[in-house]
Amino acid sequence: MKRILCLSLLAFSQMAAAVEPLIETPKDMQPTWVDEILDVFGADGEFDESKTIDMSYLPTAYYTPEKKFGVGLLMVGLYKTDGAAPEEQPSSLVLNSFVSMNNSYGVEVENMTFFNGGKQRLLLGLELHNEASVYYGRGIADGNIDSNHHEFDEQLYSFTPRWMTQVADNYFVGVGVDFTYASADKFTRVEGDIPLPSDGILPSNFSSGLVVTSIYDSRDYRLNATKGWLFQLDAGLYQNSEYDSFAKYDLELANYIDLSTTSWLSQMPGLIAWQVQGHFTSGDVPWNMLPDLGGSSAMRGYIKGRYRDKQMMMGQVEYRLPIFQRYGMVFWGGVGSVADKVSDLNDELLTSYGTGFRFKIKDNINLRLDVGVGENETNFYLNVNEVF
Repeated sequence: MKRILCLSLLAFSQMAAAVEPLIETPKDMQPTWVDEILDVFGADGEFDESKTIDMSYLPTAYYTPEKKFGVGLLMVGLYKTDGAAPEEQPSSLVLNSFVSMNNSYGVEVENMTFFNGGKQRLLLGLELHNEASVYYGRGIADGNIDSNHHEFDEQLYSFTPRWMTQVADNYFVGVGVDFTYASADKFTRVEGDIPLPSDGILPSNFSSGLVVTSIYDSRDYRLNATKGWLFQLDAGLYQNSEYDSFAKYDLELANYIDLSTTSWLSQMPGLIAWQVQGHFTSGDVPWNMLPDLGGSSAMRGYIKGRYRDKQMMMGQVEYRLPIFQRYGMVFWGGVGSVADKVSDLNDELLTSYGTGFRFKIKDNINLRLDVGVGENETNFYLNVNEVF
């Protein structure tokens, strides 16, 4: 869920994590006025298993150069299915909606439900938006030229259900589908004269695909892990409305290390998390399905869509530090690249770094405010859940 921030009612409060905070909370400390306000919206920092679904409703505000000022509503719900054990992580429902001054609007929903003691998982993703977007062309060379900046209104409708079942300890296989429609209106050349498809427009298209997945997942909590590994491979075969076929292959490897459990760093507070992502395509890939760098989850600091091409790979490392009560901070760095061919991904690398604040709105669920710095721009992000 990718909303860039300027303001929010919920600026700070407690960090969610099993990792010990830098400053211990006094046992006799009374709730603050911030806690009382958050309680009104159901953001008490805890999970009430007695409820059918324990919901929080959080009004937010944000700003981006493309969308201008806007407001939104963030809804977070936790629940457990029948027969779930007390130690199991809860299922989750996250909904993020927004509307802005320049008529951008949208909603994004992610719902993960655990069945049969976590042995089966159903992941539902839904995204609907009409928002200002950018196009610089393809590849790093085009993206590096500020005068290649083109703006357009992107309409996107996407539905991505996926079913996964456990076949060995921490190992799951799954199958799903991906239905995505995208169109581009009001395409404006701000400057420059880069070549564009179809005489200067990005063509509308509908793509449908069958996706198979293989996942090793030993994380203790999917939305905010403090230990364990994730190794995921996805392969999708797609057909679009122009009767062209293409394929997508996605890779993710992540690891989480509680420093208090590491002998040579046991006196250092916090958590180290690192991730490698790879997104690779082949065939006649539509513009909206090309892998890209930027946005709130891959190379924060770059506008999403500035750097796109048929292949992408990136890595990022975060130091996550719980500070006091709900307060927390993160510091990170990342490196990545896009290219037409996998063999060209090392030709030119992009870097980013940044810092962010965290506070807990539900059990192990954080609202995050990040500032990311790229090589030619700086951006702000407001979102729920950790980046990875």
